[in-house]
Amino acid sequence: MTQNQTATFQIGFHMKKIFISLIILLGLIYVQEQTLFAQTKIITSEEGFDGAVQVENTQQTNGLNYVTVTIPYLGMNGETLNGQARFYYKQELVESTEKIPVYCGVHYESSDGTIRKYCDMGMAVVTPYFGEISIKFPFGNSINFSKAMIQWARRLPFVDCSKMIFGGVSGGGYMTLAMGSEFFPLGALVSDLPCPNWIYGMNYLLDNQESSGCYLPQDKQKPLPVLALIAPGADLALTIFENDLKSKTWYTLSPVSYVDRITAPTMVLAATGDMLCTIEMITSKKFFALNRGEFPDNYVRDLETLTLETEGNVTLDNSIPKEKLATHIIPAPKDLHQFSLNDPKILDDAAYDLEPPKEIDRPWSKEKQWNIVILNEGAPLPYIGHNRYLWNTSNRTFVNYYKNREADVEQLNAAKLKRLLERYSGELSEVALLVNGKPANRLNFEQLEKLDVVTGLLDYANTGPDHHGRLLELYESSSLKPFGERLDLGNLRELADSL
Repeated sequence: MTQNQTATFQIGFHMKKIFISLIILLGLIYVQEQTLFAQTKIITSEEGFDGAVQVENTQQTNGLNYVTVTIPYLGMNGETLNGQARFYYKQELVESTEKIPVYCGVHYESSDGTIRKYCDMGMAVVTPYFGEISIKFPFGNSINFSKAMIQWARRLPFVDCSKMIFGGVSGGGYMTLAMGSEFFPLGALVSDLPCPNWIYGMNYLLDNQESSGCYLPQDKQKPLPVLALIAPGADLALTIFENDLKSKTWYTLSPVSYVDRITAPTMVLAATGDMLCTIEMITSKKFFALNRGEFPDNYVRDLETLTLETEGNVTLDNSIPKEKLATHIIPAPKDLHQFSLNDPKILDDAAYDLEPPKEIDRPWSKEKQWNIVILNEGAPLPYIGHNRYLWNTSNRTFVNYYKNREADVEQLNAAKLKRLLERYSGELSEVALLVNGKPANRLNFEQLEKLDVVTGLLDYANTGPDHHGRLLELYESSSLKPFGERLDLGNLRELADSL
């Protein structure tokens, strides 16, 4: 072969390689575009009604697809607002013929670890997204947005609404209970370190503003540094709701006031060392004697002192019928890391750059609707947030059991049905009053409220003859009858189709 022939051959060979590489690249782009096209076909923008949700983009991360959406909702004054959420899923799961269970992380944006955990358990995940719009005040408009986000997820055709799991920590734990009182039927609720009593909670924050040092100059050491970060939130709450902490408003905002409407299987996690959502709200059982020498003299956390002469003088466990409750206590293993002031990010327990200890499966009972799991850490320390120790407890067996289980007949009771019928009728009987004396709006767009209630009742009735019979019996006894004197499932199906 001559030199020219060799050069021509090499050029042709390289051109062929470039051509093949270009074909492969174009093929990869095509496949990616088709995949994204398939994803956007699964979740699309809504149109034609008030509250229609808009898809902003569809992306992939670590084997998961996720869709970012903008969700319109009605605020506490009835004004139209917007929030954002993300829906995470595995492609093969949503393409299956079976409807799928969904984990709803409420109030706070779910962490990457939480999203991956539930997706690997065969669920999709919906969570608030604080990209452009942040809604963080737990019992303000965050309640309204959480409702709108859940209603949207329940409208997705591949979602099994009756097997939804709601979950969250702290403010999210509170929101889990709040949302569990509104929606039906559900799989289960996982409420970690919640505040179930806002008469106590508000008084606790206000009475300890001085002891925590929340208004000391930034360069001054705070006596209770983590509590000092959140104590000013009580002042914000008083600009929104009634100023009188003995009023019905603060009891109405508290899960202890609507335990009868929380009918799904519920796991509550509490810790004896919690300085933010204290064990005193959860149970009257005594686990420790506070070392007063470690705390300011004016620090107060006693339930009776903070809720004197109010309806709020009640713990969560005492507000639950005894036959429905199981309480489980986990002693602290000897090798757990105890947090100190030298640990970074003291407020965010999950942010510690530490090797997690061995996972502990939380004990629970299938026979009881409510399971309260208490981490016995001993007495709280003045500088901690929710936990004295770095725990690694899991709700995996609880969630795995209920994400595939049909709703029990007992999920519907008179109190739950009353709330559902009030939502359908557009007038709620138990609502908090705003600072201007007007009731806070807790309803979404009328058509969407009605659709969610009707489909929920149909899902329950279609579970089995006992469920159907219980619905008819409770409706007949109800004083509120928006569907006529007698409930007919055929008419209810037609109504759902029209909505």
